[in-house]
Amino acid sequence: MPTTQPPASQPRRSRFSLRHLLRCTCLVFLSLLSAPLAAQQVQSTAQVFIPADDTSIGYSGCVHMEFVPYVKEDLLSAPKIARFDRVLDIPGKGYRWDNPGARIRFRTDATHVKALLHYNELHISASARNSNGIYLIDGAAQPAWTFRTKATTPKRAPETVEVQMPAVAPGFHDYEIVLPYGDAVDFQGLEVNAAAKMQPPPAPPAVRYIAYGDSVTHGFTASAIDKTYPYLVAQKRGWQLINLGLGGRASNVVDAHILKTLKADVITVLMGVNDWQGGGPVERYRKNMTGFFDAIRAVQPTVPIYFITTLWVPPSWSPKTAIADLEAYRQVAREIVLARQDPNLHLIEGPDLIDHDPKLFDAVAVHPNDQGFAQMGERLAKQLQQPGK
Repeated sequence: MPTTQPPASQPRRSRFSLRHLLRCTCLVFLSLLSAPLAAQQVQSTAQVFIPADDTSIGYSGCVHMEFVPYVKEDLLSAPKIARFDRVLDIPGKGYRWDNPGARIRFRTDATHVKALLHYNELHISASARNSNGIYLIDGAAQPAWTFRTKATTPKRAPETVEVQMPAVAPGFHDYEIVLPYGDAVDFQGLEVNAAAKMQPPPAPPAVRYIAYGDSVTHGFTASAIDKTYPYLVAQKRGWQLINLGLGGRASNVVDAHILKTLKADVITVLMGVNDWQGGGPVERYRKNMTGFFDAIRAVQPTVPIYFITTLWVPPSWSPKTAIADLEAYRQVAREIVLARQDPNLHLIEGPDLIDHDPKLFDAVAVHPNDQGFAQMGERLAKQLQQPGK
């Protein structure tokens, strides 16, 4: 009997089964290989929280900072936050809790960086509020690198603001969060990816520049902290800024007792417009400013001080309470500097710092706008000498 041949399709089925088996084996093998990679990807997207009191975070540009308990139930961070305090205040305003230009500084190689800020209730004034802050990476700023509260009305409830930093090139980078000039902000901490490393941030600039004055120095009515004249001066000179401008401040001796405790290398003083528009006697202004400089010189006899006469004010701004010409207060400032014969006390003419053009001033015309502040920052920076030179 002839031998029966197997059907031609059998070898094909056998080859198909072998390929199928090999394919399944490869898939299992690849899945085993990819398991650690998947775990790494999950780990890389995990995030950790670095609290405000972590030693890798630095603070500068503030009169006083302390870590205080934070008891809000929805807190995302550790139990303590950084709170900034300028000590000086205006009754009913809460300006002591505004810290114009104070900086939170850190250095990391993180691929995910988010800062958590808490806008608290300590800034009381609703008529004078500016919540706009900025951040820098490696010393540079971009127009989009800003933060603010979501509230659009002058009055607002306390609010946590998350500041998400953009992705940057791999490696370590220096970050600086610059607080707004017209609101009270606490720092809760940072959120970074789990694999991130932290290094000590670079030291702040060695020269400490204290800008003392009224609302013009405080920053009103610039659009943001980086448009104020003290910020611009410090930026142009490469100095560390401590802003002690207080909206509504008139001349007094008490403030000098705070200034003299700070280790200043350069001080500017712009004070007098509220004496003028508030009806303060010219001779009281003389007495107050003389006592002010006496108090500072008793402790810091050689620190360079630049006394700036009051800025030009558009004629449209004519306070009914004024009892003397604004020029009379400027003349007192000139006479004080001349009489003291102090080689480290210098006079700067405020009217020369901004062109006499109403377009460079706010509707509240004692305040420059962004364009006016830009001129003032540029011109003032050129008149301030590097300490020790």
